[in-house]
Amino acid sequence: MKFLFQAVTVAEGGKIYSLKSILEEAGIPCLIRNENLSGALGEIPFTECSPELWVMNDDDYPRAEEIVIGWRAVPAGAQTPWLCPTCNETIEGQFSSCWKCGKEKA
Repeated sequence: MKFLFQAVTVAEGGKIYSLKSILEEAGIPCLIRNENLSGALGEIPFTECSPELWVMNDDDYPRAEEIVIGWRAVPAGAQTPWLCPTCNETIEGQFSSCWKCGKEKA
């Protein structure tokens, strides 16, 4: 298991779950550590409370690192909305499945 990413801002803390989903969709098993430590903030250093993303298999690390680099390079909101082929609902670009019917993005 290898450390990949630490959320150092509140915004990154919220986005770490999105990044985990992107990696899992790419077939890279991973886990988030420290996700429930925010309640201990102040009792222990904030650097110890930040959520961390870890890659389960060391062999997947180089590919995961490339995905993180690409993920950081895309500005928030820059993804193009798409139309669900099943129910014709317009979905924001960052989502990979339809919120209305559950159909995966083609």
